Amino acid sequence: MADLEILGAPQSNFVRTTRMACLEKSVPYILIPAFPPSPEVAAIHPFSKIPVIRHGEVKLAETRAICGYIDLAFEGPPLIPRDPVGAAKTEQWISMVNTGFDLVFARQYLLGYFFSKLPGGAPDRAKIDAALPKMREMFGILNRELG
Repeated sequence: MADLEILGAPQSNFVRTTRMACLEKSVPYILIPAFPPSPEVAAIHPFSKIPVIRHGEVKLAETRAICGYIDLAFEGPPLIPRDPVGAAKTEQWISMVNTGFDLVFARQYLLGYFFSKLPGGAPDRAKIDAALPKMREMFGILNRELG
């Protein structure tokens, strides 16, 4: 079968998640740097978001769907437990990280440091400081529940 191709920005946390799934399963892949709204990404994802994959005839968008495909299509240790309760709890935490933690940590805190719109790219302290209380709360929850 054809090589698995991951299209997306190498620094994206969602692209990184897809790459980690490949590494955990020992799945070789080719990373094709692509930034939305590139035509290659838009051809697979209707909202032109990354990552997307191509694997032979298979074309998929959305990190969770891609990781699920990698988990089921390739040999190696399961990424998601195969028992219903374990799988549900894992999916629960994936969802909470994607809809809560990512919004604060990646979209506010990290963007304030690495993608600041201030002169000279100086860190956006207002954006960073606004994210800190919520991050402390979320790290506390993650540590309590998963530590």
